[in-house]
Amino acid sequence: MKKDKNCKPKYGDLIKIDGEYIIPSESRNYKGFDYREYLKTKKIYGTIKTNNNINILKENNLNFILIVSNNIRNYVINASDKLLPAETSKLLIGILIGDKSGISENIINNFKISNLSHMLSVSGTHTSYIILGITYILNKSKISKKWIYIITIMILILFMFITNFTVSVTRACFMSIIILGANLLYRKQDFATSIAISLLIILVINPFSINEVGLQLSYLGTIGIILFNKNIKAILNKTSINSKIIEILSVTISAQIIIIPIMIFRFNTLSLTFFISNVLASPFLGINIILGFITIFISLISFSLAEMFAILLNLSLKALIFISSFTAKLPLSSILIKTPYLISIVFIYCIVLMLNYIFTLYNSKTNLRLFQKRLLKRENIKAFLVSILIIIILFNTFSYFYSLIPKDLKIYFIDVGQGDSCLVITPKNKKILIDGGEGKTDVLLSYLLDRRIKSIDYIIISHFDSDHCNGLIEVIQKLKIKNILISKQAYFCNEYKNIANLINSKKIRVTFVKQGDELSIDKNVNINIFYPPENLEYDDLNNNSIVTKLTYNKFTMLFTGDIEKSEENILNKYKSRDLQSSIIKIAHHGSKTSSSEEFIKAVNPKIALIGVGENNKFGHPNKKVLERLKNINCKIYRTDKMGEIEIKVSKEGNLIINKMIN
Repeated sequence: MKKDKNCKPKYGDLIKIDGEYIIPSESRNYKGFDYREYLKTKKIYGTIKTNNNINILKENNLNFILIVSNNIRNYVINASDKLLPAETSKLLIGILIGDKSGISENIINNFKISNLSHMLSVSGTHTSYIILGITYILNKSKISKKWIYIITIMILILFMFITNFTVSVTRACFMSIIILGANLLYRKQDFATSIAISLLIILVINPFSINEVGLQLSYLGTIGIILFNKNIKAILNKTSINSKIIEILSVTISAQIIIIPIMIFRFNTLSLTFFISNVLASPFLGINIILGFITIFISLISFSLAEMFAILLNLSLKALIFISSFTAKLPLSSILIKTPYLISIVFIYCIVLMLNYIFTLYNSKTNLRLFQKRLLKRENIKAFLVSILIIIILFNTFSYFYSLIPKDLKIYFIDVGQGDSCLVITPKNKKILIDGGEGKTDVLLSYLLDRRIKSIDYIIISHFDSDHCNGLIEVIQKLKIKNILISKQAYFCNEYKNIANLINSKKIRVTFVKQGDELSIDKNVNINIFYPPENLEYDDLNNNSIVTKLTYNKFTMLFTGDIEKSEENILNKYKSRDLQSSIIKIAHHGSKTSSSEEFIKAVNPKIALIGVGENNKFGHPNKKVLERLKNINCKIYRTDKMGEIEIKVSKEGNLIINKMIN
């Protein structure tokens, strides 16, 4: 057993490590990313924090197939890196073996927007080319069909090992293996059976795979092609479009018909230019797969010869990158949509399947055709379509008027890490967003869309520190913003300039607020500005934060931004009864420079909310601040321990508080 601290374990080594087991985090916001559930789809159930004290118990402790497949995988990666520039090399690795880790975020985003993400996930197209290539080579060697099927099945199994059994590869390979097995046993091919058996095998291996979006899109896309391709092709054949383009379009449209609702539900985007991107990119995908495998194979024999092939391969890969970039910029390539209700998704699928069934019956060539055509007269079809339209209109009308019915005041204190963001929804559905966190990820935009919000009545930017305002940039860019409230600035920082330019380009109404201002937001919902004064008293950002008091009947909440020394100025300006609030948003994430004992006693809150990141480097919240709150019997809710905090306030002032993490 090796006990060298500097030793580096290799693939296949059996190792022993000492460390602390860490349970992965759950979803921290409403419908947010659940890291724990994501890891389960990879058969990972926790992480270990170790001091790098690694003991190698046994080397090469894996079976021969795993070691060989890993060596092949590594060779593909290394050969690609040597033969091609970094950008196209990483793209080829993604296309050939599904490893997207090295592909730049910009390229991945362009592929996603242009609806070409499936090209970076090894799937049915890839396995089709593998099967065709193997069959072509083996047919030349005059091997019997039986052995061609057997060898192809063995190579597909090896390919699954090489690609680490990713869901899309496993689905495509298992379906192909089942179909090849049917040919081997002289049985009729049955796509429905192959889909069901392949899915069953995947779920037996890991039941949590059902939650993986890759599996959902892969299977639904395949089902869509089986269900709709024939009818879509029949419609397209009536046009003057080239037959090869029809083939690509029919497959693409058939898959997208059934994938689009899930894409909207999971990613809040809809592309209406997918047919353009796929028609342009599909030929290059085929070239890259075939030429990619040929180039890698030739490099085993002659690296110099492989370099010549790599010149053409590099051009083809660059063409694919250009197409993804070009089509991603087309109008209507990425339409932002609120997360639909699950019942809406089910309804859409029912309508689509019903229409497909009607079209199939209407074009049937069986003996029942005359009966079907009588049953499916144009008038009946029109009536059916009008009924669907009426149902959709009634559903949307009901949803709209339901949103106008007065409800409780809702406050969502969002977990944005080491930063602040709070969403307030009034009883009459006015939306107020106070700050937006640092915006290192698209947490806030995704959160708002999941809350079915595409329009915000007021954004209040307490101050222009990055951890309060940068998360608002994407929100302002992509949602409809009616009003933005800011205060006079001590100086113009880069964050302020960036957001000011964006606001001007979007022509959003901006109001500069100051101490003493009052805004009536909704019936019985008011906002009072307590700070800063018109003549600023400090020359920094934190101490000129907007301090607001939200009032709803007898309920009050004080938002304090990142104020520090300015607490004293507020105490001198306002009496204790003015400051008293049911809830306080603790200033500066619970820093020791804020929340003085005098200020806390003056506000006298029953509940304190602290926006703070897990294990943050600043040591927030400060222990003394927590003690001051406990001394006045104030309940403390903090995002690092509890995730998002939801508060419902009734007309009478009763509170219901829910935490994402208990």
